[in-house]
Amino acid sequence: MRLSFKSISVSILLFGFLALSPLRSLAQMSSGDKAFAVENYFLAIDSYKKAIKSKEKKATATFKIAECYRLMNDNKLAESWYARAIKAGYEEPELYLNYASVLRGMEKYDDAIEQYNAYLGLNPTDSRAKWLMESCKLAKTWMNMPSRYEVNNMRAFNSRQSDYALALYKNNGVILSSTREDATGKKLYGRIGEDFSDLFESTVDRRGKWSKLTVIEGGVNTAFNEGTATVNKTGTIMYFTRCSSKTGECKIFMARKAGAKWSDAELIEIFGDTINVGQPSLSRDQKKLYFVADNAEGGFGGKDIWFMNKGRGNDWEAPINLGPAVNTEFDEMFPYIHEDDNTIYFASDGHPGMGGLDIFMSEGSGTEWEQPVNMKYPINSGADDFAFIANARKDKGFLSSNRPGGRGSDDIWQWVLTPLQFNLSGLVYDDSTRRPLSGAEVKLIMDDSSYIDAITDNKGMYTFRLREGLSYRLEVTRKDYFGEDTSLTTKGLEDSKDFVINIPLKLVPIQEITLNDILYAFNSADLTPKSKENLKVLIDMMKKSENLIIAINSHTDSRGSDEYNLELSQRRAQSVVNYLIENGIDSARLQAKGYGETQLLNQCANGVKCSDEEHQLNRRTTFKVLSTDFKGIIKYRRVTGKEEEDTDQIFTDPRKE
Repeated sequence: MRLSFKSISVSILLFGFLALSPLRSLAQMSSGDKAFAVENYFLAIDSYKKAIKSKEKKATATFKIAECYRLMNDNKLAESWYARAIKAGYEEPELYLNYASVLRGMEKYDDAIEQYNAYLGLNPTDSRAKWLMESCKLAKTWMNMPSRYEVNNMRAFNSRQSDYALALYKNNGVILSSTREDATGKKLYGRIGEDFSDLFESTVDRRGKWSKLTVIEGGVNTAFNEGTATVNKTGTIMYFTRCSSKTGECKIFMARKAGAKWSDAELIEIFGDTINVGQPSLSRDQKKLYFVADNAEGGFGGKDIWFMNKGRGNDWEAPINLGPAVNTEFDEMFPYIHEDDNTIYFASDGHPGMGGLDIFMSEGSGTEWEQPVNMKYPINSGADDFAFIANARKDKGFLSSNRPGGRGSDDIWQWVLTPLQFNLSGLVYDDSTRRPLSGAEVKLIMDDSSYIDAITDNKGMYTFRLREGLSYRLEVTRKDYFGEDTSLTTKGLEDSKDFVINIPLKLVPIQEITLNDILYAFNSADLTPKSKENLKVLIDMMKKSENLIIAINSHTDSRGSDEYNLELSQRRAQSVVNYLIENGIDSARLQAKGYGETQLLNQCANGVKCSDEEHQLNRRTTFKVLSTDFKGIIKYRRVTGKEEEDTDQIFTDPRKE
């Protein structure tokens, strides 16, 4: 059961136990029809069960009993009575359509398809029935491939009656709707044969234990229906639905917290008296109020989701329909606007689903929303699933459902998104000898420049746990080796994965290493464009190996004076260093040294005749590693690697209870 847009009181009628005459049977059918017309199904069933004793009315009365149970969300009894109606000879096509709906709600999809086919045999042009039959096939697929959610009954909140539409209340409490026996009103709600619903509250202690649900104090609850509340962040303002038993009207009211109690409720004027509204959801900044309206002008049919903006003077502006992406010609209900303000969750029977109401999610704002996404199984079931809420990270929350396994007709259920498992491991080894390298430092750097690190073991191995939706850079360094890096990401991955990345490291040589094709303009220290391009290899190496200090050495041939060549080589070495600094290499890691013609590689000294090729061999720029122990400025923030714990007591993991 969830708060209807109609509510009526139960008339207390006395019936005899005499055998029914045809005339009396007609009277009982008429009495049942009158109760049925005003949604007093509990009373209607009693009348129809008396009328069923008449042979002439047996088939019709049996079908109407099935209808009552279906509309009371008692699929198990409805299934039984629809089967009896078929045996009794009831032949109207709606029997097969509604029977299929009940079977679909019980996740008996093959049986439901059989009844849809029977209905389509009588009404072959009904596109809605064809659509529902295809939904059964889709639901079977989803059940065979469950999503990552786990759904567990929240027994601390549930009774033998209806408990539904939980709302968060400050940091350690909830408010929910319930028809349990200690509700304020003592009359029965004829639609389902339970008490009228009230708003109850509970709080959780630091150990995760919930207090007993109690009726909230003050001017909110009355003798009739109150339910589906939303509370501001500080817990001082509440909007909720109230339905009158006398007029059948449902409206949204507002109350303020006054000490330990709530004030008398104030009506929020929205569409006027002729349109039923309810199921409010308040945005985090309290500037938007989302709600449901029944067949309001400007809607798409049935119940639609609307919102209002807060205007000047704290008045609400004119209601705005969320638009055709969310709303259909059928029912969209129980909106919940997430605290990120651009994600809405809602229940619908107008989008493809598993049966009854399904929970959907859409992102957007105002009247611009993306195509809703079905939350699939097990968030959804064949039963009615609705009133979905989520924590800030969207990995824990609550929903309401009348699915099997509950305690009452509607129950509160808690859901948890099971995290994907991403693992990274690998081997660090010597590029030349293939020998595993122990003692290498492996940094796993995240998008926000924080990192976790590890040291390779005696087998050269490292391991990390990765998180969902992040990109990483892997940097590996070791004394006496050039560093190396690579990247990986878990963004967009929908399945768990084990990454294996092996990293080879090159040993730092003792001797100088010649940089190929580092050229200068004639008689100049200016680097040519080609030289700058060729220096990218050295720049990349220095960025990967942030522990290295190197010397840039420049050499000339013997042509020209010794003094001039020494000065020219120094300027050329410094030109390379300057270019490296311009490209992000710390100057503290660089030294420039010009040797002129003091370290010739061949016999081409002063006075020796040599070819241009022989002189060219002596004109060179080299680098030499001076140290592998450089400690520069801290660029990244080291963290533990443990994911943040959810400290919100309200969202205690039910699997730990």
